[in-house]
Amino acid sequence: MTKLRFTKMQGCGNDFILIDDREERIPEEKKGGIARFLCRRRFSVGADGVLFLCRPTTSSYSYDVKMRVFNADGSEAEMSGNGMRCFAKYVYERGIVRSKRMRVETLGGLIVPEVEVDEKGFVVTSIRVFMGKPVFDRIDEAFFVNEQIGEIKLTSLRLGNPHAVVIVESFEGLDVDAVGKSIESHPAFPDRTNVDFVMSEEREKNEISVRTYERGVGETLSCGTGSTASVLALAELGYINASEPVTVHTKGGDLVVELKEEGAYLVGSAEVVYEGEVSVQNFTEF
Repeated sequence: MTKLRFTKMQGCGNDFILIDDREERIPEEKKGGIARFLCRRRFSVGADGVLFLCRPTTSSYSYDVKMRVFNADGSEAEMSGNGMRCFAKYVYERGIVRSKRMRVETLGGLIVPEVEVDEKGFVVTSIRVFMGKPVFDRIDEAFFVNEQIGEIKLTSLRLGNPHAVVIVESFEGLDVDAVGKSIESHPAFPDRTNVDFVMSEEREKNEISVRTYERGVGETLSCGTGSTASVLALAELGYINASEPVTVHTKGGDLVVELKEEGAYLVGSAEVVYEGEVSVQNFTEF
């Protein structure tokens, strides 16, 4: 019997199980199975994904640490914006990285989070994550989903991981899971894609509302990369004022996205929910 210690965390309701695997106790081929086991709500710990804290695999960028993200279905994701905020809070508050600005290796490349702390300098109160620049594949193009849904307008881009952004007039009557799953697994996206449904508020307010169907998870209460991708798409289409911070309303709370010349920044908080320990049969069940 092997015991795994973990920390349950959340950022705007997007919840994760963080496991310190710097000693590489968990076999590589078992990580996906462990994520599926741990993420099952009501039958296990329950979460949208698992974050593994690892040692950097390369010194090319002088990384401080490495974050690996596994979705609830066991697939590995390139990056997670909400997950990165949780990850940065964890490694700073535990003294693993002592700099407020850290360099994190991910499957999607270098990510640079910067933490704000309380007066005593121990508790992280907010995290600003440099998300980089997007690569657009489609911009407001007609896209045929299937016979049931028909044709929609869609903007697709990569921001560490892939996103398809769909502008809607209202969320009322929208089946996020059904439409999201159809787009996620569409042949046009061989690696599957996250799907963001966006409702733009009045331009003067610079506020948008987003609901995201996450690849390998389903609809989540919030998605950091999805919120950032949505702002980037709406800025490209002229729906928002890109020179000012944009407030993103999600089911789990509000995030702020800032667009600068060097790229996009995601700002928000993260919280520790609880610490725990789970017993597994020496990884043989995965």
